[in-house]
Amino acid sequence: MEKKSSDRSFLIAHMSAAIASLIAGFSVILTSLAMNTMQPSEATFVRYFFAFVCVVPFCVAYRSKILSIPRSDFLAISALGILFYFIFPMTFNKGLQLTTASLGALIMSLMPTLALLFGAFFKVEKLNIYKALGCFLAIAGVAIGVSSGLPTTVTSNGMITGNFFMFLAIVQGALFSVFSRRYFQKYGAWLVSVISIAIGFLVPSLFVGLSGINSVMSLSGLEFLYLLILGTVGVPVQFGLFAWSLSRLGPSRATMYIVLTPLSATVLAVAILNETITSIFIVGLFVVMSAIFLANRKDE
Repeated sequence: MEKKSSDRSFLIAHMSAAIASLIAGFSVILTSLAMNTMQPSEATFVRYFFAFVCVVPFCVAYRSKILSIPRSDFLAISALGILFYFIFPMTFNKGLQLTTASLGALIMSLMPTLALLFGAFFKVEKLNIYKALGCFLAIAGVAIGVSSGLPTTVTSNGMITGNFFMFLAIVQGALFSVFSRRYFQKYGAWLVSVISIAIGFLVPSLFVGLSGINSVMSLSGLEFLYLLILGTVGVPVQFGLFAWSLSRLGPSRATMYIVLTPLSATVLAVAILNETITSIFIVGLFVVMSAIFLANRKDE
């Protein structure tokens, strides 16, 4: 009975990681649309303002547990929150402002490999041949999947700069994946997520001041809708699912599902831009799913 319960828990963790990654693909499209009219700092503040409003009730409900966390761990969780819920989205938004959504999503697929390398370097988890092959196969699958039916040119001269910012973003995401797992397992994924989201908004907002409030007040109806969805579904739900799966699966396996992000972004781009799915896309999807299976295979 205990084994069945454990197997069911890991199955749910895999499903949570996959759903979070699919939501992330949707978030890439919305972020790219928001970046057409907003600056990265404005979009980051407003998005995480909505996310902060969502987690405040949980901060109140869990206040006794939060206050019982040792100071050293609370500071570490806060630092991770600022990294992942402020610096990461700022860098990510800047990247999407300068490059295409499809290319930005493709670069995100490198996160599993970085998480794997960081995890092995810091001895957070054991490296095996299946994980390594799975990560590299996933990159190949994503490259195949997004190579068809999407724009291949960018009119902006800053595309290289945008790609650089996207790479910086995934480095930050990989580091968060590696170092946060300890606290997820110790205090629970949702509690740590609530704290880190709140701190990730509160600390930077002290420096934004009235300009951040003015950003909220000056939103157009469409911008408000984009950022409301990004701040609710795209933060507490997406990152909550990801955090829980990370605590159960480990950095390399949980972040493995991020390769679904560019594929889901591609599907949405097809729906929005009236582009067609080709046989090459199907091949890429098959390779990615094979990579996920391979990365989650245990050593004999």
